[in-house]
Amino acid sequence: MPAQAKTREAVRRARTEAYRELILDAALTVFAERGYGDAKVQEIAEHAGVATGTVYGIFPSKQELYRAVHQANLDDLAARYRELSVSGLGSQHILLERTRIAIEFLCTRPRYLRIYLQESNQWGLDPVDLPPLATAFMDLDLYRYGVEEGELIEEDPEVLQGMAMSISRVVLFHWLRGDMKEAPSQLVERIQAHYIRAFFR
Repeated sequence: MPAQAKTREAVRRARTEAYRELILDAALTVFAERGYGDAKVQEIAEHAGVATGTVYGIFPSKQELYRAVHQANLDDLAARYRELSVSGLGSQHILLERTRIAIEFLCTRPRYLRIYLQESNQWGLDPVDLPPLATAFMDLDLYRYGVEEGELIEEDPEVLQGMAMSISRVVLFHWLRGDMKEAPSQLVERIQAHYIRAFFR
C-alpha cells in the first residue's frame, strides 16, 4: 500500500475510534437515564454530537451498541479480576474478594451501575446474547465448589448465586438513591457481612 494510502487509512481508523468512544460514552449516559427499552439511537447520536448514520456505521443496531457498552465495562472489570491471586484461597475468601472488586468497580461508575440495577436479570440479556466475559463473572462454578467443599451452606449453587446478586443489588440501589454518601469500603463490608450471614459456614 502506498504511503499516502496508508496515511489516509490511519486517519480513517483514528477518526472511527474517536467516534466510537464518543458514541459509547453517550450511550452509557442515555441507557443509564432511559433504560434500554426507552433509549433511542437518535438521542444517543445527538448526545455524542454525531449523525445517526455515523452511529449505525459503527454499531449496526441498538442491541449491538448496548452489548458494546457492557463489553467495555466488563473488559475493565476483567482486568481488575485478573489482578486477584486466588492460589491457595478457599471459595469463601475468593467470593469476598471478588465481591470487593466488583462493588468498588461499580461505585466508581455510577452510570454503569444504573444500567446494572435497571436490568431484570444478571446482565439484562439472555445468556446466549451476553458478551463472553459476562458469564465468567457469575461465579457459578465457585459457588458449586464452595458447596462441595462445605464452605457454603447445602443449597443449589444457582440459588446461592441469586441470593448474592440480590443482596448486592438491594444495597447498591439504596446507596445510589441516597446520593452515594456512604464510602465504597463501607458498602463492601456491609455486603460481605450479609453474604457471611446468609450462606457461609
